[in-house]
Amino acid sequence: MHNEYAFLLRSINMKFKPAILATAVASFVAFSATAADFPEMEIALAHSAAASHAHNDAAMLFKKEVEEATGGKVKVEVYPASELGDQPALIDQCVTGGDVDMVIASQSNLATYLPKMNALSAPFLFKDYDQAHKVIDDYIMPWLYDDMAENMNVLPLSMFDYGFRHVTTQDIVVTKADDLKGVKIRVPGSAGLLATFDALGANTQTIAYSELYQSLKQGVVDAEENPVATILADSYYECQNQLALTGHFFDMQALIINKDVYDEMTPELQEVVKKAAIDAQNLTRTMIPGQEAEIIAKLKENGMSVNDVDKQSFIDKMGPAYEKIAELCGQEELDNLIKAIK
Repeated sequence: MHNEYAFLLRSINMKFKPAILATAVASFVAFSATAADFPEMEIALAHSAAASHAHNDAAMLFKKEVEEATGGKVKVEVYPASELGDQPALIDQCVTGGDVDMVIASQSNLATYLPKMNALSAPFLFKDYDQAHKVIDDYIMPWLYDDMAENMNVLPLSMFDYGFRHVTTQDIVVTKADDLKGVKIRVPGSAGLLATFDALGANTQTIAYSELYQSLKQGVVDAEENPVATILADSYYECQNQLALTGHFFDMQALIINKDVYDEMTPELQEVVKKAAIDAQNLTRTMIPGQEAEIIAKLKENGMSVNDVDKQSFIDKMGPAYEKIAELCGQEELDNLIKAIK
């Protein structure tokens, strides 16, 4: 008799009826058989967020759940903070079947492969987190699934909150749209964000994220925009003393997996991966909105002045931005997204 079974028998009080003993042994055998069904494999999950960011916490939760559910047979290696390359390079590796199996990827970088995703970069789409989450679950995820599989050879497993983006500046107080006219601001290579700040008359600069801190420190640009969690995690308060709560854009990032890697998994492992991905997503939905007030307080403690803005003054200038975005994603795609939101 195997040592495991001998241990099981010794652990059960023998006064139990034989039927109870038989059921216990059968349950143990069934568990052992299930654990044995999982293949031994390693999954590389990479992202660009700092190790202190909620996205890394979510990635580590994904790792923990997959490894525990498979009895350690499936190992997940997490590479934060662009350890394996910047986000475009990580996505390329995931798409082509390189060294990265999974990536937490921004909608702007994914739009390079799937132009309709530019619709998600339209400014002021969502009024709050609850509305954004409902639209993501009911419309955006099904909307992406087949096209990502066909055009990118990846599958979206879940959508992480990144947060509402706000503007930071050095010595420039922003309370209304006109305050950004002519301001040199770093904007990611997102067509929607570029169109947004062009519509405001800002002097937009597309600097690589890895170079942003130094660019701010050296005065190459006077401003940037990010969610407050990123502003704190990457210490932008050290070179930016003003935070304007513009909330101009709700940012989300997809947890994607190479389709070939996923298709090679057993159905049981696919279920484990899908559940862990949703749990990781839900952690970001707790952490990102739930910590905003605390994070803003910490930014104030670190010397930032925080200003509310006249949001309508921004919205009134967004016509040209929406026209540009419609050209990129297709008017029908943008109209359908807006309809889903309403």
